[in-house]
Amino acid sequence: MRSELFVLLLSSIAAGSLPDAVRAQGPVSESDQTSLALIGATVWTATGEPPLEDAVIIVKDGFLECIGLPEECAAPSDLDTLAVHGHWIIPGLIDTHVHFSQTGWVDGRPDVLDLRFEFPYAEVVHALRSDSDLLFRSYLCAGVTTVFDAGGFPWTWDLRDRAAAGEVVAPRVLAAGPLLSTQDHWLNLPAELQFLHMADRDAVRAGAGYLASAGTDAIKVWYVDAPGAAAPQRHPEYLRLAGEWATRARLPLFVHATTLERAKDALRAGARTLVHSIEDRLVDEEFMELATGGSARYYVPTLTVHEGYREFHLREFREDRTEPACIDPGTLERVRSTVSLPGPPGASERAQFEATYAERRERMAENLLRVHSAGIPIALGTDAGNPHTLHGPAVFREMEAMQEAGLTPSEVLEAATRNAAAALGREIDAGTLERGKIADLVVLSEDPTADVRNVRSIELVVRRGRAFPRSELTFSGEQ
Repeated sequence: MRSELFVLLLSSIAAGSLPDAVRAQGPVSESDQTSLALIGATVWTATGEPPLEDAVIIVKDGFLECIGLPEECAAPSDLDTLAVHGHWIIPGLIDTHVHFSQTGWVDGRPDVLDLRFEFPYAEVVHALRSDSDLLFRSYLCAGVTTVFDAGGFPWTWDLRDRAAAGEVVAPRVLAAGPLLSTQDHWLNLPAELQFLHMADRDAVRAGAGYLASAGTDAIKVWYVDAPGAAAPQRHPEYLRLAGEWATRARLPLFVHATTLERAKDALRAGARTLVHSIEDRLVDEEFMELATGGSARYYVPTLTVHEGYREFHLREFREDRTEPACIDPGTLERVRSTVSLPGPPGASERAQFEATYAERRERMAENLLRVHSAGIPIALGTDAGNPHTLHGPAVFREMEAMQEAGLTPSEVLEAATRNAAAALGREIDAGTLERGKIADLVVLSEDPTADVRNVRSIELVVRRGRAFPRSELTFSGEQ
């Protein structure tokens, strides 16, 4: 028998929209999963097969039971049924690079602009921890059903359990915990560290051992120079040691390496994923050989995080590039306040900054195409949490930037689904719409394979089989 929720959804989608009055029926949890059938949409499965028109998706107990034509997937008469004719269905999006320890503004990055007198850093971090459900909601609002926290305070590990327990509506959360870092960064708290300094071999062993024993999902290395260094500093020995610990613990190694030589060091050390673009030079043949030899390596371009820093530096906020309805009111108010902060550059400094940014962006786009052409899998990651790179809707701008760089819409979608799941080692149960996988999917009103901008046309998000109308995930009525 169809529930009242799905009768409402059925009539509303037939009319072309979903009603604000429809209410999501509680959180997703292991003990509260939904079975349903979605009928009539065009389904892009991310398996490499062409989109399947007039398809049926059957979900049982939160997992995909069948995806196919009506004659292949007969919906049981007692199953809740949702008619989605004229719509598109894609797998839930995956963001492989977020930071729950950062807000999306500079109150979470006082190393960029120190506003700690007005926004005490300890209080900002405490609010991030206690109000993580707001960020969870932002991700689901943007169609993101899995996220990987690529480095932060130890409490980010706890978010995995909180999201899975069903306390709040949430995406699946994976987390690296504190970063191993070649820089002794001060952005810590007295009793909590998010940067573990790789000061020597013993410190690397201690840090990696701690991460492994804590049950981290990956070991992440922040492979950068110390501030004020007279010459570029590299510590390939320490990086290799971290890679050995990751291998021993059977954990993937993720490396922040934005220069060509550091990226090569990372690949030699066994990095599974490079979490940023190479920015200083175009990739060369040696890099390609390292990246394509042996086990699969993944490249996460994070094209738009610098765009966020550019906006902040110029004291701008391009609201048209995001989805304000998916941002909680407090964060949105602070980000909007950027335009009134002191310190915008003068005309000369602005011109120089713009030229430097444009050159770097062009190089990053070219490297993305070279890496992709070499057959190295591209995975979507936004670096959300950095100033003006907002949790959740940052995925839209990142996907659009990848398309602008030259990837086709389908290639961008693959980066945001199948490849992203594989980069996180979760291809067995996520990233594609196939029997036996977790029922994470997004219903769109427009064709995303024609233009990835159409991913913004979200009507419904299904997280582990439970359907949430987009209107129930936005913050529109609270702003």
